[in-house]
Amino acid sequence: MNKSHLILLFACAFVSQIACVNSQLTVGEEELKRFPLRTDIPGDPPSNGLRYWAAPFKPLKANGAYVSVIVRERQYELWRGSLVLKGTNTQGRLAPNYQKAKVDERVCIVSRGPDLHSLAKGEPRFDATLINDVSPSKTPGTLSQDRGFTRTSMSWFPGIGYVFYCCVTHGYSPGAVPLLPAIIVSETGKLGTWRYLGKMQGDPTREAAKRVVWCDGGSIHRLKNGRWRAYLNGFGQVATAVESKELNGEWKFVRDRSGNIRELLPDFPKGPGGSGVWIHVLRVAKEEWHLWLTDTWPAQAIWHYTSRNGLDWKTYGRQPEITRRTVGGHGIKCMRAFLDPEGKEIVGLLSVWGKIDNRPLGWVLHTSRLPVGLQPKSP
Repeated sequence: MNKSHLILLFACAFVSQIACVNSQLTVGEEELKRFPLRTDIPGDPPSNGLRYWAAPFKPLKANGAYVSVIVRERQYELWRGSLVLKGTNTQGRLAPNYQKAKVDERVCIVSRGPDLHSLAKGEPRFDATLINDVSPSKTPGTLSQDRGFTRTSMSWFPGIGYVFYCCVTHGYSPGAVPLLPAIIVSETGKLGTWRYLGKMQGDPTREAAKRVVWCDGGSIHRLKNGRWRAYLNGFGQVATAVESKELNGEWKFVRDRSGNIRELLPDFPKGPGGSGVWIHVLRVAKEEWHLWLTDTWPAQAIWHYTSRNGLDWKTYGRQPEITRRTVGGHGIKCMRAFLDPEGKEIVGLLSVWGKIDNRPLGWVLHTSRLPVGLQPKSP
């Protein structure tokens, strides 16, 4: 075989590979303008966009991104932020009207049902008027008339009730105004029972006084010793954690031996590919913790780490494990997850840009399952 034949064969193989890749993309030009698609993803992205999950992610008839699922009394509860505009509940769609909404129109809703495919419409449980410690930067000390919450995470703890971990802000201008972690609680979850505990006091407040902090929140957990641990970012790390004896107490950063705020994901590839956003931590067992985060914005990939203690993390097999190619190149945002009631599988909720029936465009929840375990059975 001469050199020209080899060049021809290589060219044919290359063209065939490109055609195969392009055949997986169903995203349109308008969406690509909004969510540009990158090919230079750091790490070891899967060629088809997905690895380790049992099956491709399939859509639910539910909108949302920063969502939480709690399973109690044989009922599934899907908690998410929403808007009530002129009396109409957007059922989890925040864009493009969040910035136009009034404070009492920015709400948290819950949908209940026997499974994720049979959820009732979301009902409001509280709104942003509970927030009482957010001010415009030009008039500190005055209550913002454009306050709201985002980056939401709802948990339920026996004997305590519901804990809503979110981030609060004036308006919505990333980098120009602070977005800081805060907590709202209710023993029963019923309308009219929610109490705003305020922005996290202690180290987060002191650090935020030094500069404008834009925190994407994370997840909150109660440890065996009764202390609380919350995961977060925006303070100079890809991921870090704070701990406190009380939800409304003094929160202190977990620190390294030098006294610096501890970076929990030192090996995450910072750079042009992003610095990591929208951390989500799920505790499956006493010594099994899982963490997912999105690489950048507009999102290109989802990374997954595991830990025995929630502080020392390593990648779950080869990462990232999800890219936009698994959903035809459509925009993705973040991963949320919960433990199946049987305790053997993790249920993932991936937010994908699209439509449900004739509803407006928005983030649509897609679901798949992953076996529990600190590492995948196959690489």
